[in-house]
Amino acid sequence: MITIAWRSLAARKLAILAALLSVVVGSALVTATLLIAGAQERQGAASVTSWRFDAVDAVVKPPASVTLNSGLKLDLPSMPRLSPAQIDAVRDAPGVASVDLEPPFPAYLVNSDSTVIGDAFTRSWGHPWSTAIADGASVVKSREPATARDVVVDESVATAGGVSVGDEVRIQLATGTEKFTVSGIARRASEQFEHALFFDGGAASRFGGAPVMALVSTTDTAALQAAVPGLEVITGRSRAGSLQLDLRQAELAGGSGQFLMVIAFLALTIAMFVISSTLTVSIGQRRRELAMLRVVGTRPRLLRRLVTWEAFFIGAFGGVLGTGAGIALADVARRFFVAQGLMARGAAVSAEPFALLIGIGAAVGAALVAAWLPARRATRIAPLEALRESDVPTGHAGGGRSVFGWVLLTTAAGCTAGAFAIGGPVATAGGAVALLLVMTAFLLFIGAAVLLGPHLLRGVLTPLGSFLRRRFEGFVAERSIRSDLRRAAGVSVPLTLLVAVSAVLMFQDSANYQARAQVYAEQVTADAVVSGGVQLGVPLSAVNAIEQAPSVATASASISSRLVIDTPSTMRSNGTVTGVDPDGFGEVLAYDVISGSWANFGEHSIGVSQIVAEEKQWRIGGTVTFLYPDGTPGSAVLSTIYRDLMGVSDMVLPVSKLAPHLLEPYASAVYVAFKPGADQEAALAAINDKLASVAPGAQATDRDGHLAQVATQASGDNWIIQMVVVLLGGYAGVSAVNVLIGSTMSRRREFALLRLAGARRSQIARSLLVESLLVATTAVVAGSAIATVTMIGYGYLLTDTIWLPFVGSAFVAIVACAYLAAAVGTLAPARTAMKVGALEATR
Repeated sequence: MITIAWRSLAARKLAILAALLSVVVGSALVTATLLIAGAQERQGAASVTSWRFDAVDAVVKPPASVTLNSGLKLDLPSMPRLSPAQIDAVRDAPGVASVDLEPPFPAYLVNSDSTVIGDAFTRSWGHPWSTAIADGASVVKSREPATARDVVVDESVATAGGVSVGDEVRIQLATGTEKFTVSGIARRASEQFEHALFFDGGAASRFGGAPVMALVSTTDTAALQAAVPGLEVITGRSRAGSLQLDLRQAELAGGSGQFLMVIAFLALTIAMFVISSTLTVSIGQRRRELAMLRVVGTRPRLLRRLVTWEAFFIGAFGGVLGTGAGIALADVARRFFVAQGLMARGAAVSAEPFALLIGIGAAVGAALVAAWLPARRATRIAPLEALRESDVPTGHAGGGRSVFGWVLLTTAAGCTAGAFAIGGPVATAGGAVALLLVMTAFLLFIGAAVLLGPHLLRGVLTPLGSFLRRRFEGFVAERSIRSDLRRAAGVSVPLTLLVAVSAVLMFQDSANYQARAQVYAEQVTADAVVSGGVQLGVPLSAVNAIEQAPSVATASASISSRLVIDTPSTMRSNGTVTGVDPDGFGEVLAYDVISGSWANFGEHSIGVSQIVAEEKQWRIGGTVTFLYPDGTPGSAVLSTIYRDLMGVSDMVLPVSKLAPHLLEPYASAVYVAFKPGADQEAALAAINDKLASVAPGAQATDRDGHLAQVATQASGDNWIIQMVVVLLGGYAGVSAVNVLIGSTMSRRREFALLRLAGARRSQIARSLLVESLLVATTAVVAGSAIATVTMIGYGYLLTDTIWLPFVGSAFVAIVACAYLAAAVGTLAPARTAMKVGALEATR
């Protein structure tokens, strides 16, 4: 039977190539997304840091995570610091020869044109020269720093800034901008994930404060470990991951993997549907062949095995080819994502067995599922009846298929109703469950649309029937669809996926942006906003300079991080926190107060969103305990409970309390209120003059200009979603063309009979065009309905209102692509199919 199956495949090369294409592309897409999703997690911390510390024996640092009440570990948002007692314990440990401390601090070289060397992708940090020595760095020009005004820059800074030894340069620090003399240029052997500037030890301690680690030379690491219980003593190759300063790279290493896993799941789902649909249509085109095998005495069991083995060969061969292509695609995608700052730069793609097996398994599984139903249907009827059915295709859907389709539709409706009943916002535990129900309903709706495809086609044809029958092309198109609803429904599946998946991805991105932009616009009441260059932020030292500008009434910095809030123990163990100036905060930002008052918000207070307060059962006047970003215990009195449906800011603390616990205490923005009657343009010019000396690269704009900048940045970030739409939607579209080509080419006999009956080729072509447009319309209606219901549910969870985040231009483009795929997939092969003579085609 295996030999017969192989020969059957070899005899139908063109049809098999069409099915194989969908299998290969689907398997490649699934494999590639799985490989790049797991690339960063396998590398660990060492993949996103440039420090190796091979010149010392051990690195001693406080644990960078805390153990929650549940027993799970949670990484701290910022590196914790060593206390004086811990430093003394390290120095006094037996066998210790030397101890150098590492107190990193943000330090950006400023060019002569006031541009800053460093951006959101490549940060710039200051270190003591002893850290460079511990890492094996060397001075390639001149000498190491010898005074408090010396600085050694690494080669990446020297190249980007165009500086030479002896130049006097400005360096922007968290405390302000100061001048230094370049005493040397250093070279580090490891890959550069950051710009590094090296200072005299005393200057570094003054700028960086308490150290985050000790670099130790010792003859007895075991004794060192025993002397510092509670601290991490890192030796060997693990030293390479001990200093992680680039929080963006660390976030990418953990966060983008989750995003890519979602994309991998979508790719897997689409591949399963598309491969199944393609092979179902392909096997359905063999009705006559299968019927003839029944007539000559082939037993049903053997026929099912034949079709199953053929499907297995297609799935396995296509899966193997697809996984090979997926490995290459994953490496290309990794390079692209790294170049765009969307993946950690140390991530590397390797042929992980799990991803390869999933890629092959998806192809084989979809192929076997697709083959099961046609094979079962072909072998359940008598031989002569099977031959008759092969010439007269069925015009109705199978009973089991319809029942299962209605079950899926009912379940999807129940999930949607459950999501609305639970409600939002998505930041709550209930909202997360509701969101899961919405996404589950989305997949169930797609499954229902696939199974109920024949009924959907009838629903489109019924109101159009009288109009279509007025012309020959419409009459033929309608009869062709009605005579073989299964074939037409199979053709519409990839188009339905194209519309539904593309619309949901585009609308979901738009929903997030629109909801957040609306909330942010309502919160900002400031007259002007100061933002840092290239997403670097604004040093807090600039706030005093801004307040000294004429016409400025108040200036309040806003700094963001996260706190650990594991007491009392609930589902939420951490949350976002915003640091603000209690004195001027209320004049520039407006939070909708639910309980308490911002008037009572002082240096020892905390404001909490209603969502967090209800979950933690915190009350006004109570004491809230938490851990600061670096793990330091803290507490504050709850003065205000405010509304924040989007979960943008779970808590608000005084900036003076939050900033000391951050390695990079830069404000995301400084909000400014002008004095009554102030000339806005003059006030902005005065602020920018101040910023030129204290915070190069930062700029003040009026409120409207700032909101426009935020909108531009947000809209520019959605290109990754658009790329995903192109990949997934493009795969569905190409598969639709592929299915249409196979379906059209298999109808040569039908075209020949029409020509013998007197139809012209142009009439047949027009009837095919009408037919493809009808199938595409069914897909557009089904896909649009699925996307609409899904996004109304998602919008409700975001805003607590019935709202459809609709993007007209994107939707028009998606629909146009669906119709284009249908037209191209039908008309291009039709011309070839009709070139054969009418009598020849009927043989």
